Amino acid sequence: RRVTRAGFKPTWSPDGTRLAFVDENVELNPQNSQGRSGLWVVEVDAGEPRQLDVVDAALPSWSPNGHRIAYTRRLGDPAQGDVWTVPVAGGEPTAVTSDLATDWSPAWSPDGKHLYFASDRGGSMNLWRVPIEEESGETLGEPEPITTPATSLAHISVSADGRYIVYCSILVTSNIQKATLDPSLGTVIGQPAWVTTGSRRWSSPDPSPDGRSVAFYSLVQPEGHLYVVNADGTELRQVTGDAAIDRVPRWSPDGQWIAFFSNRSGPLQVWRIRRDGSELQQLSQASSMGVVAWSPDGARMAGSRGGPGVYVFDPHTPWGQQSPQLLPEPDSTLSRFGVNSWSPDGERLAGQVGFSDTGIIVYDFRSGAYERLTDVGEWPVWLPDSRHLLYVTGGREFRVVDSRSKQVRTVFVVERDVIGPPRLSRDGHEMFFSRRVTEGDVWLVTLGQ
Repeated sequence: RRVTRAGFKPTWSPDGTRLAFVDENVELNPQNSQGRSGLWVVEVDAGEPRQLDVVDAALPSWSPNGHRIAYTRRLGDPAQGDVWTVPVAGGEPTAVTSDLATDWSPAWSPDGKHLYFASDRGGSMNLWRVPIEEESGETLGEPEPITTPATSLAHISVSADGRYIVYCSILVTSNIQKATLDPSLGTVIGQPAWVTTGSRRWSSPDPSPDGRSVAFYSLVQPEGHLYVVNADGTELRQVTGDAAIDRVPRWSPDGQWIAFFSNRSGPLQVWRIRRDGSELQQLSQASSMGVVAWSPDGARMAGSRGGPGVYVFDPHTPWGQQSPQLLPEPDSTLSRFGVNSWSPDGERLAGQVGFSDTGIIVYDFRSGAYERLTDVGEWPVWLPDSRHLLYVTGGREFRVVDSRSKQVRTVFVVERDVIGPPRLSRDGHEMFFSRRVTEGDVWLVTLGQ
């Protein structure tokens, strides 16, 4: 029978009378949150769910004596993962970890004296534990590794007698593919070809205007470095390589610059750099700014702010010497406009509905109005005709929507991998995208006495 009308990842209270659950589903990438997820408790037999006072929560785990709930909390820009606990009866949450490592998927030992969790603090994502006082949530020592045969570990569960731990050993690769398109229809011709291969994880490819190169960034190992490779996969070159996290590169229309967003000055801002790694420059100084789209002539740039709204500005003029245009906010039914692509005719922007919803929307500079084209989908890019848009939905399908008729066609489907976001060559004949392949095994480890 139904207990609640919504929720993910339920965890039982020790006495079996209550469930804790969260608003958002998180599987293998705790840092890739869509928003802030609430933590709730509900009586199984009757009663309305009660929300606990936490900023964000995922993958809850109820302590064995019922005092506290451990959970993963995503923080920062970009998000990082830490493990926290909160009293079930209500009260201040307490941090179990608070550092630059990604810590997640907590699980209590049956005696409540340790909290196990997955962490990359040792390099790869593996099993760790920390001694803890269950009732107060106070940690009693530093995290210690429980080395396991896994390069990436997830979904920990401890047996009732505390002798065994079961977990998933995950192998995730994410490489770049390219496909040939019929630009008049956006239809994929033949099968995609691999541009990159191997165990590294690449994301968000963008082809150069001349079609000879592709820029992308490293998703992990380490996270947030920009790279450029020839379109045939040869001559991989690293563009950035310091401690900053750089993401989502976008070539300028003349091919001279690569724009991206980065935390290298604190909050996320827009930067640009030459393909050889020279002349690094900060372009924006807003409260924060993420993904950008160049105008077709390269004279303007549109970027989504951390809050509602999109700035249009001159990327060639210092921020303090110009007055960036703040586009009007969409109405409440659209919540937020995340810009992604500028139409080749220069008249419209395309993007997706932000955070709590999905769907393709466009902004028309002439009318100053937004229009929703689809109810689902993300990362739209204009075809050369400035009428049709290619986008991804559910990580499984590429679709094309006609911005006039709003008719939608599915043009490419995968069964089990995750694809997207797509980007197009200037003539629309080639599409580049990332393809994530996930494989996993279940392992059982016996703990020493």
